[in-house]
Amino acid sequence: MNKNKSGKVILISGCPRAGKTTLSVKLVKSGLGFSKISLDHLADHSVESIKTLLENLKEEAEVYGINSVFDYYPDSFTLDEIEKLPFRDKLEMYFLGFPDIPIEEIKYNIRYYAKPTDWIYMYDFGDDYLETVAKRIYDFNIKLKSDCKKYNYKFINTGIGEDRNIVLNSLYDEIIKKCR
Repeated sequence: MNKNKSGKVILISGCPRAGKTTLSVKLVKSGLGFSKISLDHLADHSVESIKTLLENLKEEAEVYGINSVFDYYPDSFTLDEIEKLPFRDKLEMYFLGFPDIPIEEIKYNIRYYAKPTDWIYMYDFGDDYLETVAKRIYDFNIKLKSDCKKYNYKFINTGIGEDRNIVLNSLYDEIIKKCR
């Protein structure tokens, strides 16, 4: 328990392949005591359960000095829902995306950078399905950037491929500075 310093709740959200999990894992490995929660690991994705989770993480940060990172794809808990949280100012929020990348490049990167734990790696989807997914990701990137602007939330254009790591490393350094 850290009675001298309040912990942080880092919310990392954004598009698939934008670097949410990569950044979250790096924070956990930072040695600053981050616990990682991912929407992928929760059975209940209801707005109420996510609100309760975030409120509990905020309380643990304030009372016990615990650092947490919550990463998720904002389809079931939108920026509109975040805006309604009475404690949103207590969350460090980062929204990751790549709105300037063409669909064909997104499609290529989905396959090229797939890890064994990624859905695309586990199943052999055809090109038509991959095209649909890439289009959905492209459209979501545009909407996420627009929603961030609407609410004045921090949108980070991570890009894709190797350049993404440079952006994620810089963002990691920024977050770590706030947590020391």
